[in-house]
Amino acid sequence: MIDAAIVGLGRWGRILVGSVQTAGVPKGDHIRFTHGVTRTPNKATEFCAGQNIELESNFDAVLANPSIDAVVLATPHSQHVDQIRLAAAAGKQVFVEKPLALNRADAAEAANLCREAGLILAVGQNRRFLPLIADLKSMIDTGELGTIVHAEGNFSTEHGLAYTPDFWRANDQESPAGAMTASGIHIIDTFIHLLGPLTRGRAITRRRALNVGLDDSTACLMEFESGATATLGTSPATPFFFRLHIFGTKGWAQMQKNDELQLCFVDEKPQIRTYPAIDMQRAELEAFADAINGRTVFPVPTDQVVHGIAVQDALIASCQQDGAPIDIDR
Repeated sequence: MIDAAIVGLGRWGRILVGSVQTAGVPKGDHIRFTHGVTRTPNKATEFCAGQNIELESNFDAVLANPSIDAVVLATPHSQHVDQIRLAAAAGKQVFVEKPLALNRADAAEAANLCREAGLILAVGQNRRFLPLIADLKSMIDTGELGTIVHAEGNFSTEHGLAYTPDFWRANDQESPAGAMTASGIHIIDTFIHLLGPLTRGRAITRRRALNVGLDDSTACLMEFESGATATLGTSPATPFFFRLHIFGTKGWAQMQKNDELQLCFVDEKPQIRTYPAIDMQRAELEAFADAINGRTVFPVPTDQVVHGIAVQDALIASCQQDGAPIDIDR
């Protein structure tokens, strides 16, 4: 059993805790949260008491505690790399929420620090753990969909409509290019996982509706090393919507639900394939624990994560140049 500390006890930090334990009792034998750190302890006291989590006053206290095997970072993006530096120096295993960093250089540094220290660096790209995604990747790799010519993705939510100016996500330093770091990065990672590296991107971002320092519409066009193209849209100002669509010469596949894939092959009627529902957060945290214990390799390679941040870099730079094409740093 891996004993972990949750760093950041906002909405997502609590979801991560709840995915692996209920009232402090682990759901399995992989990982449990025993300690927690937050900037506002008074807001987390009741939650931590209910989950049998000891609330620490600061990150240093967690790093100095020999009973803690790993840290799970559900903190603002700009804090990730500094926290990973400290965790690596203290010999703590690291799980970090996406995006790993706000630029490629920092992402590469974080990956190298953990590698050199012999530590796991696991990044929370949770959709990689879906049975649907595993099947879709197999279909692409085996040629069932033919030559992939184009991909489309959209990940949008209404979360930005509730943001207040003092919320950390509600400014373009933590959230450049609108919802790119909160939602769009999921689509980028899935594109890389399914279709390989990207070489060039262009994007525009606009603010129409939000009254905080956050754009509410971002549209991207990208090119893969293979020659395929892709589009990505993301917004923090509309009801929840997710779509991933892969177009091949033999068929297309569209995902809108985590457990349902729509398929259409040439000269055939569309069909629907269903999959078991899973808790993505529990799956990724248990995979993190298994990687720490040497049972398996964490299935989100850090080189692909760093490439995803390079893609994010290029798209943000393109937004700043009103859609100019930007080569992606490899």
